Formats: sequence, structure tokens, C-alpha cells
Amino acid sequence: MRGRFDSSKAHLNKRMLSDWFSAALQTSRKCGRWASKKMIIRKAKSSEFNIIADIHIESWRSAYSNVLPPKFLDTEIVPILKKQWGTVKIKNDDVVLVAEEKEIIGFIAVWCRPIPFIDNLHVKPSHRSHNVGTALMRATAEALLVKGHRTAYLWVFQSNEKAIRFYEKLGGVLKGSVMKDIFGREVLSKKIEWDDLSTITMEN
Repeated sequence: MRGRFDSSKAHLNKRMLSDWFSAALQTSRKCGRWASKKMIIRKAKSSEFNIIADIHIESWRSAYSNVLPPKFLDTEIVPILKKQWGTVKIKNDDVVLVAEEKEIIGFIAVWCRPIPFIDNLHVKPSHRSHNVGTALMRATAEALLVKGHRTAYLWVFQSNEKAIRFYEKLGGVLKGSVMKDIFGREVLSKKIEWDDLSTITMEN
């Protein structure tokens, strides 16, 4: 049986969002919707951005070794992503969540400027294929729906077929390919869109 986002919640105003999100996360710990007994999904704290940067770097090194030059992944990526997360400005409508067990094992970052752009979804290589990414995507979709957003999009490297299949399974639709500038390097990338974010919240 597939569950669907309750659209009646979408009228909640932003001042109610924090209380709703906190309550939803507490519920998730009991029912396992976004979390298992060992894992919870919660809002990221600014004090954790350095940890997030480390996961970002580790994930890129593991996932993109066939796309980006070794020198870039070995050394150049570190100051770039450390600076990015050290200076990032989170706006009220943005969503940055972490998956946590005994430590943070993954994160997702969505910038709503104004259409939600899923900029990052990364899980520590040691915790992949354990539904961490799915839990982060579903929690994010519900948070965006409560904020009044109905759509979202992202870019994924065309060579990352596993990620493309993952997003398609969550209802994402391919919308074409372009060359994207990735820190000074051109990489063929595919755009994936969701016309209805509630499809992400459905149980498969």
C-alpha cells in the first residue's frame, strides 16, 4: 500500500513549519517513515557544516573517480568544498537535512531561489544502499510541500546511471542533457524534474 503526502498540510504558514517539522521527525522515530531505530533525519545545524563538507568530499571521491581528474579529487576539491560550506548562507525557504545514526552519515541540501533546486544528496560510501538517500529525499519532499512548493529539479552526471535510476524510481523525469561547468570542468549532465513532489513521498 502506498502512502501519499496529505495536501491539506500545505496551507500551514512558515511560522508553523518549525513546530510541524519537529513533530514530524519525532513521529518518524516511532513509525520508521523517515528513520529506522538506528537512524533519524533532522535539520542540519550550522555547526555541522564542516562535517557535511567532509561527507561531500568523501562522496565525490567515491562516486566521481571516473568523471573528474584524480588530482582534483585528491587535493583541489578539499578547499573548494570546505570554503563552500564554510560560507554558505541558508535562507528561510531552503532545506538542509542530515541523516544521523551515532554520527552523521548523509545529507541533502535544497536551495529555493525560488524553485527548489536539489543541489546535493550525499551518503557516506559505507552507508550506501541502506535507504538513507530515500529517507532524505522523502523527508525533504514533505518539508518542501509544507512550505508550499510543488515542484523541484536537480542535475546529475550523465555517467551516474545508478543515481539516475534512483531518482526515476522516486518519480523524477529526465528533461534533457547539457554540459555543466563543475568547478571549471565541463561535464555532461542530465536534468531531472518533479512536477509533483508528493510522488517522492509515496511508499514503493
